[in-house]
Amino acid sequence: MKGVLQAIIAGVRHRAPSAISGVCYLALAITILALPDCAQAAPPGMQPSESTSDATSNRSARDEAVRAIPWKQMSPANRATTQSVINGASIYRKLPTRVIDCDPDLFTFLLKHPEVVIDVWQVMGVSQVALNKAPDGVYHGTDGAGTNGTVRYLFSNWGPNAQNLAVVFADGGYSGAPFVTPLKAQSIMVVRSSAIQETNGRRYVTVRIDSFVHIEQLGIEIIAKTVQPWINKTADQNLIETLTFVSNFSRTAEKNPQGMQRLATRLNAVDEPTRNELVSVCYRTAERYAQRDQPVRTGAIQAPHANVVINER
Repeated sequence: MKGVLQAIIAGVRHRAPSAISGVCYLALAITILALPDCAQAAPPGMQPSESTSDATSNRSARDEAVRAIPWKQMSPANRATTQSVINGASIYRKLPTRVIDCDPDLFTFLLKHPEVVIDVWQVMGVSQVALNKAPDGVYHGTDGAGTNGTVRYLFSNWGPNAQNLAVVFADGGYSGAPFVTPLKAQSIMVVRSSAIQETNGRRYVTVRIDSFVHIEQLGIEIIAKTVQPWINKTADQNLIETLTFVSNFSRTAEKNPQGMQRLATRLNAVDEPTRNELVSVCYRTAERYAQRDQPVRTGAIQAPHANVVINER
């Protein structure tokens, strides 16, 4: 088991994945969880640089994201929720588009089951975030440091070869410094992915996430606009780190499915059917790549390179 955890954690930066990517997964609810840290850390008058070339908050990207939402396929209630958040959004962000070396089926599984990622982080000891799925499909999350929220899919279309489209709604709050009154916010995230197979047999998944955030209190909204560049930078970086983790998770499944099976038995917040499905997906991933004699995968494109260390027998 130690070797499996070393292999997975090799692709994670020295600091633990933050609560942003924890409660809402893939850096979804950016201000619900990022704003407290950003507001404390942002020196007045300083502007951080963009973390990637295509991350943006401009109007054309925002309009394109709105057009990508499958309005006609959503239920009236979910459509109304989505429209309400977008209309009142204080912040829009197209997070950096990423291309990662990852098995498409495993990627889709982790996107459908964010509780698996959160539980693995807890087993690894790199995060205190908890995410529990209720029978109605709503995820309840907390970071143990003042943030609580719920996350649910308002729409999802899981296609073959990671051809996925999902609309995610996050509703949460933060109580603590530096704010006198609790911070409450709602987010809509439009998640899109697709995969291609290169000539060397490797499969690469492209991920795009657009986030709309509505902050309830006007005073907090003004603060959010002041520190928005810092919020954007934090969200961008957390997405990069989370997808690097996902790529490394896939790498470990490819090389050591038996170890991943043992890891699955330690996931306390994941129900038995989901654990069994995880094991099955990991073995299928290993079987697909075992058929090829290819070089060792390179990890996430545009992300920090991490060597894979597997010493478990």
